[in-house]
Amino acid sequence: MADIEDITGWRDEYNDLESRWDDEWVAYIYQFVNKLEPMIPVSQVLHFIKVLLENQDTLAAMKEVAEWEKLMDASGPFEDDAPEMELYPKDAVVMMNEFWPWFCWKAGYPPVYAAFGLAGVDVASDILRGDLPGVQSPETKAFLLKRYAFILTAGEEGDLA
Repeated sequence: MADIEDITGWRDEYNDLESRWDDEWVAYIYQFVNKLEPMIPVSQVLHFIKVLLENQDTLAAMKEVAEWEKLMDASGPFEDDAPEMELYPKDAVVMMNEFWPWFCWKAGYPPVYAAFGLAGVDVASDILRGDLPGVQSPETKAFLLKRYAFILTAGEEGDLA
């Protein structure tokens, strides 16, 4: 597992990568375009969720996402002009869409949206809402492997299928 517990300055680095848009970053982001994405070890997604929930700015954004999902589950979906749409946490969603590829870049993980941007953010939200017990729980790992079997494998970190 890559050492990426301290994410200080991540957004500046992400913005730098996006503004440079050099060959290395472009190749990294688009390495699976028009190809079948590799199966991602569940350990990598659990690492992503752990970091996401342990850092103040990403935790705050995830709390907003979790509250929105709770509202959507209870009363949604909403029409674009519905008053509830004023509560949509656009900045938090943008942050998550920027954070997951940066995290994968830094950790050396394949940038697979379904694994990190979808499964990782979804399960982090479930943990915050109390629907799953926590990142380290066997129930969370089992849930990830069952619900996201199309993209996750029980293999260890280095075992990309």
